[in-house]
Amino acid sequence: MALLVKNKLRFIDETCLRRSYRGELGNQWELCNVVMLSLIGLTIFTELQPSIIYASDARNVWNEFKERFNKLNLTRFYHFWTTIGTLRQGTDFIISYYTKIKDLWDEMDLMVPGARCDCEETRPFLDQFKNLRLLQFFVGLNESYSHVRSEILLKYLC
Repeated sequence: MALLVKNKLRFIDETCLRRSYRGELGNQWELCNVVMLSLIGLTIFTELQPSIIYASDARNVWNEFKERFNKLNLTRFYHFWTTIGTLRQGTDFIISYYTKIKDLWDEMDLMVPGARCDCEETRPFLDQFKNLRLLQFFVGLNESYSHVRSEILLKYLC
């Protein structure tokens, strides 16, 4: 997000390459590249900083980190599934319970992003996905909400 806000995302998605710029624009590219390296260095764990101290290209650093860390961690994914599966409203207000489960969903979505387009082919999948999340939410609701839960489920049947 920080890179997008600073209009520097193009430096890591390979649309802004050094060889495309000459002269003064080349110098500007170098300056932006150094800014990018600095931003990356400031946002990574201290233990990783020595691995980029002599780097000359932000795109290469980004790609190296992407290769190293952008992997599905099945153990972490299992943790999310079990946490969501055992999450209950309990004494929480409904908004607190929803916030907890939504935070877990959001973090899972970062690990395994779903379909990004809103095209006709993906709509049934997205609808089914939303229904599954609604059911996950319902499973953890207190029994005092059973009437509301039943009403909502009846609406989906009709």
